[in-house]
Amino acid sequence: MGKIHFQTVCIILFIGYLTACGSNSTTPKKVVKEEVSPAIDSSSVKEEKNYENLLKKFKTVSFDTLKVSYSEEEKNNPFFGKELTVKEAKSLPIGFTENYFGKMTGVYACCQFPIDSDRLGLITRIPAEYESTSIVLFIFDLKKNKILDEYHHLATSSGDAGETYVRTSWLFKTTNKQLHSFEYRYQTSHEIDDTLMTESRSYELINCMSPKFETISTNEAQLKKRFKKVLLTEE
Repeated sequence: MGKIHFQTVCIILFIGYLTACGSNSTTPKKVVKEEVSPAIDSSSVKEEKNYENLLKKFKTVSFDTLKVSYSEEEKNNPFFGKELTVKEAKSLPIGFTENYFGKMTGVYACCQFPIDSDRLGLITRIPAEYESTSIVLFIFDLKKNKILDEYHHLATSSGDAGETYVRTSWLFKTTNKQLHSFEYRYQTSHEIDDTLMTESRSYELINCMSPKFETISTNEAQLKKRFKKVLLTEE
């Protein structure tokens, strides 16, 4: 009995030893957090690609003074432009309506030019009341990679029921590198019997680098004197 009791005690001590060794050799596993890359907004990437393709349709131009006017003649007309797709036209802040008068869009990319290191000017022909007779200036923000909501009408030509309206603009850079637009508007109207026609003219100087294209001057005498040379071709 003494021998059996001794063997039992040895077995119990051995099992206890193994348990203690196993417990000491086990170290807690270090939890490694997997770094997750920030999700890429597929819509923004898509938009950037759309703008890239859109900008390719605008011919790059440089100028000291650029006359902007509407003409029905396609030949040698810098503002006839390339028609945009529905997708491209929807990226412009004009409330685009599809299939304008049976055409693809009626929106045409004309030309682009640098305003400063952060902005591009995009001259575009867009639908008016009956046809695509309105030429406007959009501003593309290079840092934000977007076309700004505010845009400005530079030129148009329309006529209906004895009335005509023509707007012509001249874009130019000032000595301190500000982009301005001098604008001339001419309007005629007829009485019902077509025997009497009235004419009206107006002049305006616009700051194209202000957020809302603010008016600098409407002083007729001063503007006619300052822009006498360009007005010789119109009046």
